[in-house]
Amino acid sequence: MPRDAYPAKTPLIGMFMVFAAIAIVAVTAYLHVGWYSLIGYGLAAVIAVVGFIFTFRDLPAPPAQGPSEEREDRS
Repeated sequence: MPRDAYPAKTPLIGMFMVFAAIAIVAVTAYLHVGWYSLIGYGLAAVIAVVGFIFTFRDLPAPPAQGPSEEREDRS
């Protein structure tokens, strides 16, 4: 499957992953099962980072401001 087979769904999947990470942290904090909580928090951190990348990876790069444009702004 090509990378951009579903470009409109990528941000939605990313947001779902971020909310899933928040839910995992909430459940892990509620259960508080000692050292096993580390697995829950670690899993939530990985899911949150991947979800954040999925959500914002398609943002366009800001336009570069070259030396000629800087001179025009100052006059």
